[in-house]
Amino acid sequence: MSRETILELLEQGSSQENIRALAQEDFDLVEKVLAERHTEKALRQTLKRVLDAQREMALTAQNGDTDDQSFAVATAAFYSFLASLPPDVFAFVNLVFYRAGKNDLPAAWSRLFEGSLPRREDLPVIQSVRPTSYVMQVDNVFRHLPQLQEQNAVYAGRKGKREINTMVSLAVPRQFWLEGKNQMDSYDKAVLNGVNSLLENGTVNFTIPMLYHAMTGKTNPTVDEGLLQELQGRIERMRRTMITIDLSEELEAKYLDIGLTDPRVEGYLLPMSLISARINGKEVQVYHLLDTPPMLAYAKLKRQLATVPLSLLNAPLNNNATTIPLKNYLISRCEGMRNRNNSLKSNKILFSSIYAELGEENAGKVRKKRIRDYTEIILQHMVDRGYLKGYRLVKSGRTIDAVEIELG
Repeated sequence: MSRETILELLEQGSSQENIRALAQEDFDLVEKVLAERHTEKALRQTLKRVLDAQREMALTAQNGDTDDQSFAVATAAFYSFLASLPPDVFAFVNLVFYRAGKNDLPAAWSRLFEGSLPRREDLPVIQSVRPTSYVMQVDNVFRHLPQLQEQNAVYAGRKGKREINTMVSLAVPRQFWLEGKNQMDSYDKAVLNGVNSLLENGTVNFTIPMLYHAMTGKTNPTVDEGLLQELQGRIERMRRTMITIDLSEELEAKYLDIGLTDPRVEGYLLPMSLISARINGKEVQVYHLLDTPPMLAYAKLKRQLATVPLSLLNAPLNNNATTIPLKNYLISRCEGMRNRNNSLKSNKILFSSIYAELGEENAGKVRKKRIRDYTEIILQHMVDRGYLKGYRLVKSGRTIDAVEIELG
């Protein structure tokens, strides 16, 4: 691999594809190429700072001090530090961790990891608690998550002739913009609802398989390497993305009958740290929730959470980037129909809205037919579970353009 190719991969960011490509090259060469820009000493100092901060967060979580405000401040400072790193340095740090996990680091670098994590016998023991219910956000801010830019006015209602908006800002770190991963999508919504379900069912420490169970209802799911990396990548982006939700207009319009000293709800989309722990005697990497995610806190303030049996998600079809968000969307629409306090007048779900939710508006006929088939399988599962009384496809001419829901 040429020097120019190595620099190009480093500058492109820390995607799994780039890191695996760099890991194929001799580590000493990658280090030498990057040290021409930043010096070996600076690179080692950066890695040491990352390791020190990780160790401090892990020990604090294990000592049960996660409610300490100073810990929240330290966590915020740590992620701000990561966000400030140049893309090539951040990619190099990720490469070091990747090769360390495979015991494939030169001794000079691997020594920096010595003492960076607690001994195995000192690791906290985590009890695996399976959620029985699926907790969904149904507020307007969450609904519009895939459309959110850096600054947003999300419609909340009207007060006389005046439009009331919730002001939302989203700060995605620079390297995710460089990697073209700055925009959230409907799959991210399913991840957030999975985390909500774990938290609301009493779990603050979880592994990727536990999260996947909460997203799909599938017992003892198999999480292959590709799925593991996909979920890890989405979690990493969301635990480093800041969101601020300003309720000033809603409070002024008396949409919320609560007393708040600060009208803003803000923090990382997923305020979590990654720690080592033991589950059933096995050492694993565990995500530890440090606080209630801001979007969940907002939904609670608005009383816009829906709870359904987790078994509704376990429809007889493969779970993938299409079917997981589709199940999430269909249940949220049905819950909206059940809520007598909202303005929904129709029990129809347009397939055009389903295609839009999945980002498939421009899909071909075969692809859209497959999505309609998935929809029928999921709805029939809801009927079999007693959640719905029935459903029927609605045609406009010769085209199936909607499905009408009969609530149970």
